[in-house]
Amino acid sequence: MRTTASLCIIAISLTAFIATAKTNTLRGKVATSATITELRRTCDADTTLYADKIVLSGYDKTLSDANESFFVTNNTPFHLSRLSLKFSYTYTETAEMLHEEIYEVDCDIPAGETRQVLIRSFDRQHKFYYYASRKPRRAATPYDITYSLLSYDVKVIVR
Repeated sequence: MRTTASLCIIAISLTAFIATAKTNTLRGKVATSATITELRRTCDADTTLYADKIVLSGYDKTLSDANESFFVTNNTPFHLSRLSLKFSYTYTETAEMLHEEIYEVDCDIPAGETRQVLIRSFDRQHKFYYYASRKPRRAATPYDITYSLLSYDVKVIVR
């Protein structure tokens, strides 16, 4: 009886040892801090070259809209994950500054593709409309918009 129990314990211990002995938990190369620093330096240099390749178009905001919508076209070789945009709103008649705001927009735009983006409108009281949008039936003030891209983040996909 003791021999059988001892053999069972030895068999279980041996099985557990074999199952854990040769397990390799590394998957591919391990990046060193020097490699990561070089990758950041290269990415920073490359991404600044492509800032003019991110195009905003198709802006729209009617009087009753709570959100402003526009399209972002990513003509860079990178996958975009976040945009920092500065919008300047001006009166159409006088070109005076109406409002200015910086938006941090989370997005998921693969290289070479276009996505629609929505942001919360600065016009919480529904008094303004974009001059190129549909003209409202009630009295409202038209405005124009200019924008600039301040920065963007790239999604790094490691394979």
